[in-house]
Amino acid sequence: MRWIVLIVDDHPLVGEAFELAIRAAYPHIEVGLVGSAAEAEAYARTNGARIKLVLLDLMLPDATGFSALIRLQQLLPDRPIAIVSARVDSHAVAMARTFGVAAYLSKSSPVSELVNSVGALLRGETLFPIDAKPPEAVETFRKQVASLSAAQLRVLTALADGRLNKQIAADMNLTEGTVKQHLSTIFRKLGVNNRSQAILAIRPFLNDMDKA
Repeated sequence: MRWIVLIVDDHPLVGEAFELAIRAAYPHIEVGLVGSAAEAEAYARTNGARIKLVLLDLMLPDATGFSALIRLQQLLPDRPIAIVSARVDSHAVAMARTFGVAAYLSKSSPVSELVNSVGALLRGETLFPIDAKPPEAVETFRKQVASLSAAQLRVLTALADGRLNKQIAADMNLTEGTVKQHLSTIFRKLGVNNRSQAILAIRPFLNDMDKA
């Protein structure tokens, strides 16, 4: 079986440059390149068994903050995901680290350095530029989110985007009754009482990395 490194980046020049460099450095590895969260999810569903590593830019046109990361973690629970971002500061790194990423890489680094980082990640190493302690509230929330099913997570992120129950039902091909059941479970797992509290709980973690 030939392993895949999946690059998720909506900037064609950046993604293509990284793709060519990885192909040249690791000819035994197949490289996938997609430009949106939706494309990444579809790719993961089709090729999940062969994906060895994901290189994810959080600033995607159809994702908010950590939503793309959370969804890919649901689809690829045992695969390392590395954030590749233009923003590198202690808070951003701490947030990403709390959500269980394998690395936090800077887009400003030379391509050769990023390619070497891919090799380290394929060997099972973790790479972080700043030793930052994750906020306790973030860690608690991450554990709560991890307890949600993939469907519940999609309902929650749709809720945070301001979508109504009937819109969520149509988007996910569900009945409104099923959406309400999912919401009831989500409220219980997050320790909230209603949709407003759920939105307040998740939005900081979806919006915090909008400039990543």
